[in-house]
Amino acid sequence: MGLPPSSVDKTGEADIASSGLDRWIALISLATASVGAVVVLLMMLIVTYSVINRYVLGTPITWTDELSGYLVVALVMLGAAEALRRGDHISVDLVTSRLNEKWQHIAAIFGNIMVLVVAVALLISGKETLEYSINFDILSVGYLEVPMWIPQSFLILGALMLALVAGVNLLKLVRQGTVP
Repeated sequence: MGLPPSSVDKTGEADIASSGLDRWIALISLATASVGAVVVLLMMLIVTYSVINRYVLGTPITWTDELSGYLVVALVMLGAAEALRRGDHISVDLVTSRLNEKWQHIAAIFGNIMVLVVAVALLISGKETLEYSINFDILSVGYLEVPMWIPQSFLILGALMLALVAGVNLLKLVRQGTVP
């Protein structure tokens, strides 16, 4: 899986956003998604360890469910931007496939604006939550007693990446008139 080729607009000139900024955002997005793939493997190992201990050895491990929950949050937030960048996100094709090209373009712009709005809302609330957790040394209530700023950091990272990808998509849509 490589970086997308630089896009060319209707006049044949390379678009600055897609050749420079788009490549950097794509690279960072791919890197975060790759870390997410490693998180999936880590989760599989943890769950396997827990199952073997519980059902084979008869000694249940108490912390694995809590850690798996934090890893699910990390996985989702690390992979969301790459899914949007590649167009693998959930969309309502039932409606948009029946639209003509102009309206599909408008729907794509609207969709990316909405993703940007949600990402900014996540960034703002995530930042406030993170600051609160750091200022008051909030720990998880489970067996691990994890400082909550650690899993909450993935919300900010994922929301930032999502905002960047949606922003680049919007630039491409506005400048080139193409649907990502």
